[in-house]
Amino acid sequence: MDLKTILNTNDQADNIKIHKKSEYTPTLSKSNSNNNSYSNKNEIDDLLAKEKQNMYHKSWNKLDNSSKNNLFKTFVSLEKQKNNLNEKQTLLLTNLLIKNIKKLNKISEVKYDSENCKIIEIHNLIFNEEEDKSYSLNIIEKVHAKSVGTNRSKSKLDKFLIHQ
Repeated sequence: MDLKTILNTNDQADNIKIHKKSEYTPTLSKSNSNNNSYSNKNEIDDLLAKEKQNMYHKSWNKLDNSSKNNLFKTFVSLEKQKNNLNEKQTLLLTNLLIKNIKKLNKISEVKYDSENCKIIEIHNLIFNEEEDKSYSLNIIEKVHAKSVGTNRSKSKLDKFLIHQ
């Protein structure tokens, strides 16, 4: 067969089959779904209530960031009462804590009472009472320095050069 004759014939158009998708739609019983949803709704509400009660009863490093933010706000309100802070100072303290939330993740940096769900002390938080009643964080960040060539094993070339 010649390519020219194959292209000129329309016999192949007759051999094409078209497959259609089946028209399946699942049927749902409305009477069963209403009864299940009400019992599930009550169960879900109960679970959510329990979770809400136990949400803050974890160790500090196990809490999520939104829980920590809420605890920071409670801590700031206590600091406001204790040190007679104005609105600007409380806002600055709140922003300082929220911006450094990832640096205040360790249990050693924040003294947290998980039974009473409140922050007792933030160890690196410094209160400047004399000047302007401002707060600062004294966080020491560890810098991991890479040692050059001291920890790597010697290659065959290095061993060969040393022995000569």
